[in-house]
This record gives sequence, C-alpha cells and structure tokens, in this order.
Amino acid sequence: MRLLDKYIIYSSIFALFTEGFYFHYGIDLKLYYLILISNFFLFSINKKVIVHKNLLIIFGFLVIHGIVSYVWLQHPIKSLFAQLLGISISSIYYYNFIKSYGVEKVFKVYLGFAVIIAFMAIPMFYLQINSFSEFRLNGILTEPAHYAAIMLPATYVFLRDKKYLKLGLMVVTIFLSKSSIGYIGLGLILIFPLLKIKYFIKYAWIVFIVIGSSAYYLGTQWNKPVDENKSNVLVRRLKETNKSLSAVATGKFEKHTNLSSYAFLSNSFITQKIVLNKPFGAGLGSYQYEYDLYYPLIRPPPYLVELKQSKINRTDANSLFLRMLSDLGVFAVLIFIYAGYRSYQLFSMEKKNIQQSAFFYLMVKLIREGHYFPPEFYFFLFIFLKDFDEDITHS
Repeated sequence: MRLLDKYIIYSSIFALFTEGFYFHYGIDLKLYYLILISNFFLFSINKKVIVHKNLLIIFGFLVIHGIVSYVWLQHPIKSLFAQLLGISISSIYYYNFIKSYGVEKVFKVYLGFAVIIAFMAIPMFYLQINSFSEFRLNGILTEPAHYAAIMLPATYVFLRDKKYLKLGLMVVTIFLSKSSIGYIGLGLILIFPLLKIKYFIKYAWIVFIVIGSSAYYLGTQWNKPVDENKSNVLVRRLKETNKSLSAVATGKFEKHTNLSSYAFLSNSFITQKIVLNKPFGAGLGSYQYEYDLYYPLIRPPPYLVELKQSKINRTDANSLFLRMLSDLGVFAVLIFIYAGYRSYQLFSMEKKNIQQSAFFYLMVKLIREGHYFPPEFYFFLFIFLKDFDEDITHS
C-alpha cells in the first residue's frame, strides 16, 4: 500500500477519536474538520469521489422537508443549512473512504487505535490527565459516555473473536468510565448474540448470572443514601430518574432532580410537545427554536436555574432519538423501523461481527447524544447499513 493511502487510512480513523482536540477562537476549530477537509483533497487526487443515489435521495428529502418546515414555522433557515453541510461532508467522505479501502481493513485500524487509546486511558485516569471527573475515566475523549460508546464495537468484536486480554481492557475502562450508557451497551452485547437458539443454550447461564448479580446489587444499594461522587452512578441515576418520571408529562421537576436525569426528562417533555403539535416534524436543525417555544411550560429545579443549567441540551435534545423525532416526526419513526429490520438481518447472519458491532454504538448514540455529525458517527453508520465488501474497489 502506498504511503499516501496509509496516511489517509490512519488519519481518518484517528479522526474518530479527536472530539477533544479543538481550539476555540470565536467558533470551535476542531482537528476533525481539518483532517476531513485535507483528506478529502488528498483522496480526490487519485480516487473518484462519488455520491450514492440513496444519499442523494436522503439529502433531497432533508432539503425539501427542511425548507417547507422552516417556511411554515418561520425559524431561521441558517440552522438547516449548517446541519446539512455537516451531514453531507461527513457522510460523503466516510462513504467513499470505507468503499475505497474496505470494511475489514479500516475496522482493523480502528481496533488498533481503540486498544492504544484504552491502554493510555488508565494512567490518564489515575494521573488526572484530561480528566472529566476525579472519579470517571474518559481517556482522550471529552466525556465518559463518549468514551464508552466509541469502545463498544471493539468490545463486541474482541468478545466474538475470543481475544480476551483486549476484551478485558475494554471492559475495565468502560467500567471505570462509570457511564450508564456504557453499562447499557455492555448489557446489549451480552444479550443480543443470545437471540440465536444455539448461542442461548451455550451462554444463557452467563447472562442469568450477570442479570441476577446486577439485580441483587441494585437491591442492596437502592435504599442507601445517595452521594454524588461515591455512590454507584447507575444506581443513583436510576433512583433519581424514577422519582422524576412524571415530569415527562407535566414538565414539573422535584427540587433535587440531578442534572443528567433533568437533561433527559426535560428534553423528553419538549419532544413530546413538538411531536403532538407537529407530527411531520419541525425540520432539521429546528430543535433549539422549538425548545424556546415550549421551555416556559417547564418548572426546573431552582438550583439548576441558579447555575444556568436549566436549558441543558437546548440545541441537541440530549438524545439522537428525541432529536430525530422532533425534527422529522413520523419520518423518523420510519427510519427507526428500517433500522430495526436491518438489525434483525445482521444478527440472523453468520460472520457479520463487524457490521453487528456497529449496532451497539448506534443504539447507545440514539439514547445519549443528539448531534448529527460527531466524528465517529458516519463511520459506524455506513458499516451498519451497507456491505461494502460486496463491491469493493481496492486491489
């Protein structure tokens, strides 16, 4: 392989982990954008950049739907084009990147970076380097949840390939992140392979032990006093979220609701209002304007108002699932149905470990983060959606 191709592959995969590398000067100047734009130029020198017809159809729909929605609702249209620009650059680049070099080749490089970054994350955690919190690991990523999400595909593949040393490294660092999203992802990794009878018979006892142990642990911890730093993060968030669930319907929060629970539940309340009033969606990039419309109906905890955190996730809905519902309405539901069908297809096939692994990342991303173009998103999305090795173009 030529040196230029090696640079493009390794820099493009490294870019997946670079959300924390940016310089703020009026706007955030991110290393990810620099790598993508420069690699776009290098890539186009010797390779043909194409736009798949399905991408064109999706872009066309988003443009028409967005313009109609913005004309109808009178929102500033600049947000629509900002989202379209970010989505188009990221998606077109990673589609051509994976198509040109092949899934197995680029995913192998991703696995190598995942191991190196996980190995670095442990001393970074104990030495408090780039630390999100004294008690939580995030490595070179900006947040523990982001770290856990991007490591889940590697965790699944190492499990299926029986590379237990690397698997152990992934699991240890995800546990050290103390991310509820990481715990959910690990749970899904244990459960989904059992959907096949032969795997269920062979491995069900492991899942039953894990579920039983988890239930027992939750039972022993449930009635203990909650401490922001020392108590288990998952237990604390489950208890506090449970107390505030009614706020999804009423918008009224208890005065001690924690920030994470408030972020998810308040944005769920906003999304509910948007969907009920605009079932076809308010248009791509419209969420922040719709949020401002319905925010007066929320009664946030006073301490969050004082800390100026009561509008947390105003721009991204805290969850890609919530944001897509509010932006696209019933069209988002159709997308989720197709994603469910694609997931069923993948997990009914043999030797699709790489494609299956992307499912776990996408699932937790739907739950946790509402950005349409984080660095790693389209890399995993295209691996999930398309079998590139059927029509690979590289030698």
